[in-house]
This record gives sequence, C-alpha cells and structure tokens, in this order.
Amino acid sequence: MPASIRGHQGQFKIFENGALVNIVHITSVDLNQDSNFQRSFYVGAAQPEGDQTIEGWSGSVELEVKDSDVDEFIDGLTNNNLNGIGVSDYTFITTENYGDGQSRSYVYYDCQFKMSRRQSGLNEKVTKRLEFQASGRQAL
Repeated sequence: MPASIRGHQGQFKIFENGALVNIVHITSVDLNQDSNFQRSFYVGAAQPEGDQTIEGWSGSVELEVKDSDVDEFIDGLTNNNLNGIGVSDYTFITTENYGDGQSRSYVYYDCQFKMSRRQSGLNEKVTKRLEFQASGRQAL
C-alpha cells in the first residue's frame, strides 16, 4: 500500500493572464467539488433514480501576512471588475507529488476570488483568506 502524502508534497499556484501570482505564504487550501444530488421518483417504480448536478469547484486558501501581495492581487482584480474592461483571466493549478515519483496536476479555470482578513492579539499572526470558485478543471 502506498504511503500517504503530506503538505509539502502538494502545490497550489495562482495565475493571472497566464502569469504566476506571487502568493506564497499559504498555510492551507480547501477545495470542494460543487455538486448536488437529486432523486427522481417515477410512478410505478419501486426504487428512485439518482442523479447529480456538476456545478464547478469552490474553496479557500489561508495565508499568513508577510507582505502586501494578496492585497495588491485583490485590488487589481477589483479595479478590473469595476472598470468592466481588461478583466483578467484567473486560473490556479494544484499538484500532488506521490511517494512513487509520480505526480498529478489539474488546472482550474474561470476563477473568481474574494478576500477576508483576521487579526487577533499579540500571540496570533495576521492571516488572510482567499475564497474562490472555478467553473471547471482539466488534468495537465
């Protein structure tokens, strides 16, 4: 049985118009497939028929604040959106590096991002969260 991989064996990279965005102090990433289950109950059928909707992907990225890169990313995204012109194309890539030397990467496309910030007392670090949604993914 293969060994489980740990956090340093995965990568998460954000791209704006194909260029790598300098967001690097990531502490965690949550990525979820957006989908709903449904059942159809037909007259005369003893069992329902299952189906599901495929609605894209969503999640969040937690970061420790060490510089203004996340704010600059969000400010640029917001300004482009409000201006209605030159809206950038956002994607991100996830990679898993397995213990047997193989790896698997996916590109998530048609992404939107929003940011939140958390600040506590002396013993806590300032953190930011980027929440996102993506229309789909494709294996690389």
